[in-house]
Amino acid sequence: MKGKHVLFGISPFNSKFDENYIKNMLEWGFHNYEHVDVLHPHEEAKYLLMGSGDNEVKACKKSRKEFYRMERTINDYLAMSCCNFFSKKILKFSDFYSDELYKKNIEIIREDFKKNEDFRALCIAQSYKAIFNRKNAINKASEIRHQDIIIATEYILREIPFILSPSSLLSSLNSVHISYYCSWPIADYIYAGKLSITPNSGTKIVVKDHSI
Repeated sequence: MKGKHVLFGISPFNSKFDENYIKNMLEWGFHNYEHVDVLHPHEEAKYLLMGSGDNEVKACKKSRKEFYRMERTINDYLAMSCCNFFSKKILKFSDFYSDELYKKNIEIIREDFKKNEDFRALCIAQSYKAIFNRKNAINKASEIRHQDIIIATEYILREIPFILSPSSLLSSLNSVHISYYCSWPIADYIYAGKLSITPNSGTKIVVKDHSI
């Protein structure tokens, strides 16, 4: 029996997300769920690149280029398979910035980041890891400064509302499963009820590596 709705989180600048991986991911999604969507940060990937040393203009340009690469691969699959997304397009973080629920959630998340030391430390640790991996990928060995890590945490903070309220944000009548290729400590922390805001009822994280 198929699940109702799955939302795939795309990790930009991650070599895992090649053409074959995307094909396998979408094929699995449409085979196992009635409705499928894909979420990509688009320009908001700039925060990772800025944390890794790029200036904002260069980071924005690289982020858009990466999105368009992914968009071509996804659209090729959709045309070939005659499938379509529930939302009729690849979703971007910025599509939701005027949404009242998104704005309310991000405000609460930012307050938690300021006041909850464990949550802040977890976001900083995950951002450090992402910067470290990015620098290794491009052979750019240099010091990772605290201010760069804080810049990169913005990426995480802007993604969290989709973990909390995917059904409402996507205007889906179903509980949405969020699918990542590996476990994410921040999602585990949120689903353990340790923030001042909790996920939608029925929302679930599904870990599935489509390269295996």
